[in-house]
Amino acid sequence: MARKKKSNNYFTKITDIAISAYNRSAEFPRKRERIYKRFIYPAFLKMAENLINTVKPTYIDSSFVDLQTDLVTYLTERLNKFNPEAGKAYSYYTRTSFNYLIAENQKAYAKLKSNTLELNIDEQRNIVTEIHNTDMAETLREFMDAYIEYCYNNLNYLFHNSTDIHVADSVLHIFETRENIDDFNKKALYIFIRERTGYETTNITRVIKVLKQLYNNKFQEYEHTNFVNLPF
Repeated sequence: MARKKKSNNYFTKITDIAISAYNRSAEFPRKRERIYKRFIYPAFLKMAENLINTVKPTYIDSSFVDLQTDLVTYLTERLNKFNPEAGKAYSYYTRTSFNYLIAENQKAYAKLKSNTLELNIDEQRNIVTEIHNTDMAETLREFMDAYIEYCYNNLNYLFHNSTDIHVADSVLHIFETRENIDDFNKKALYIFIRERTGYETTNITRVIKVLKQLYNNKFQEYEHTNFVNLPF
């Protein structure tokens, strides 16, 4: 026996009528407000909740509540665009919501890709500023190249399972191609590596902690020799 299709019990014919009544009441703002609060807003709120859970726009850097509010606002701004002769309001606003979430997610992803990935190796000092210091840039570039090569050559020594080695290889690949990166963003770094490896943030954090400690130790050795002898 075929399963009965689950009914939509929050966006009903009454909602359609309420939207049409809202649009016809432009000269009566108080009446519009009552219609919106009682019949339209609850339906939009539930629709936004359901569609966010369905689309799962993971690249949008907003809390669930903030994104839900943004979507409800977007739908509210388009109340006057609904044409009852063209179909049901539920279909129209579902499609509108999908388009909004997908477009916003794509924009967030494009922004994420355009941003650079910040290697915040030493939180007590501003490594990025040092790299951009004219006097230190070449020296630090040489150190970073040596550091990456050392890590590649010692992956099996630094890490003892295939998961950590895979994650470390991805992190080092980003470091290796840093010349193509204009700026760094720590959150973007984690997302990029998570997508590239398929592993959870906990795996990435564990590996980066090891690489960070090694970087700190080697860089301190480098400083103590007045940036003359590479500690590798």
